[in-house]
Amino acid sequence: MIKVNLLGTGRKKAAKPGVKISLPSSFTPVLLLVIVLGTAGGGYWWYSKLTSQSEDLDRQKALAEKEKARLDAVIKADQVYEGRKKALENRVKVIENLQKSQASPVLALDQLAEAVERTHFVWLSSLDQKEAILNMSGTGTSLNAIADFYTNLNATGYFKNVDQGAAAQDPAGNWTFSLKCEFSPPRGLAPAVQPAPTGGN
Repeated sequence: MIKVNLLGTGRKKAAKPGVKISLPSSFTPVLLLVIVLGTAGGGYWWYSKLTSQSEDLDRQKALAEKEKARLDAVIKADQVYEGRKKALENRVKVIENLQKSQASPVLALDQLAEAVERTHFVWLSSLDQKEAILNMSGTGTSLNAIADFYTNLNATGYFKNVDQGAAAQDPAGNWTFSLKCEFSPPRGLAPAVQPAPTGGN
């Protein structure tokens, strides 16, 4: 008699064919060694890069400090130059002021006398000199004569900033005047003086 097993428990299924990989037992330490060496190599590369960047920054810092020192020296030299320049300018001013204050009275009187001589009918009654400033007063027979003296004084080239005060007529009919000017000898030759027309009564 034939028996049929409907439950199928009596027959084992055949295993499906497949690929099974088996690693040797010595492979794991090698893998760990590779990981450690890779990590160490990456760390060394990163450290070398940081070291190179640090050295580059140190070089840039050294160059910047050197340039700063050079500029500081330039600024210091410029300050010294400015100080010397200012001192020389002050010395020149002092010399110019001394030259003005020590202007030869003989030369001033000579040029003033020439201006008076070229102007007829004008006489000086007082003269005061303080440094390079001259204050004078005098008498003229007319306003035209006083104006001629003013013109001849300017024409000498030795007097500048001539300031003529008010003129007043005295009981005798003459005109008294006052005048203020600065005696300043020209650096070159004095300009030729042309006599102004003389005034009259």
